[in-house]
Amino acid sequence: MPHIIIEYPEQAMKDVDITTVLKTARDAIVDSGLYKLSQIKTRAYAFGVHTYADGTDPYIHIQARICSGRDEDNRNRMSQVILSGVKTLELPVSVITVEVVDMDRASYAR
Repeated sequence: MPHIIIEYPEQAMKDVDITTVLKTARDAIVDSGLYKLSQIKTRAYAFGVHTYADGTDPYIHIQARICSGRDEDNRNRMSQVILSGVKTLELPVSVITVEVVDMDRASYAR
């Protein structure tokens, strides 16, 4: 039940269908066998102002929030699967980063 959260630069991505980016990340996870389609939640947030290094090159940051307890190999595989999938889109950004974050299993409720 990962939550995939994509933060992207509003201006640089104005001609990009962000739903396609969400679906690409989701489908990469499903194709990898890590999670089933029915388990994945996705959302995206645009940001208007940003800096990157010493300039304002556009970037995307993807956070994959998963329940705690997964081993390091699983978390690494998750980040690589998402990154590889989204990179196929050739988006108008300088860099794409992915971070896998553990959600405390004991306090997560739905």
